[in-house]
Amino acid sequence: MTYNIHSCVGMDKKVNPERIARVIGDSAPDLVALQEVDHGIPRTHHQDQAQLLADMLKMEAFFFPVVKNGCQKYGLAVLSRFNCIDVHYDWLPTLYPQLKLDLQKRGCLRLTFQTPAGPVFLLNTHLGLYRLERRRQIRALVGNEWLAALPPETAIIFCGDLNAGALSPVYLRLSRLLSDVQKKSKNPAKPRATFPSRRPLLRIDHMFVSNNFKILGVQVPRTIDTRMASDHLPILADLELVPVL
Repeated sequence: MTYNIHSCVGMDKKVNPERIARVIGDSAPDLVALQEVDHGIPRTHHQDQAQLLADMLKMEAFFFPVVKNGCQKYGLAVLSRFNCIDVHYDWLPTLYPQLKLDLQKRGCLRLTFQTPAGPVFLLNTHLGLYRLERRRQIRALVGNEWLAALPPETAIIFCGDLNAGALSPVYLRLSRLLSDVQKKSKNPAKPRATFPSRRPLLRIDHMFVSNNFKILGVQVPRTIDTRMASDHLPILADLELVPVL
């Protein structure tokens, strides 16, 4: 699953991590990539949201504080039922850093998990709001520090809130390397929008996989909880790891 949880602040403006945990728990995923996760921030009652959700779901949490202000942190997290054997994280390029535009920092969290079918690399990111910024960030992500650094025939899941649609340079660049789960599933339906959650119009949250995976099914759940829990809908993919021929 990939899910922008909006700091667990729902469309009713209430901070409700239990509701986010219920959305995730209803699908019982093995791996969950989360964006917009708070830690120690007053607006969300100083919660350690990654660990709080992990405890509720009986999963292990990995948190990358992309933005820090003293003890207040905000960023990316991954929840897992698998054993993690490696963690790598770093910040992504910003737009015109010399101009000091005070743009929000962006980053990527890459973890390697040992699954019963073999190792899997999961990359979780949240790209910037500006087109040129996103283009620089995706160029870095497909480059030698990230995707190009992985060994051939690596099993890869790349997901997150890309702030970019299916006609964007970001999407087109990724789709040359990996498969969009919403388009390549075993029984593909029309790709479903993920934002805003109440009346989804934009498909800006994505999950891509390498050809090591058979995509058995994909859902963008639209329930009372998913419409209310965050301003984004989650994407859930049922994946089978298969040998590359």
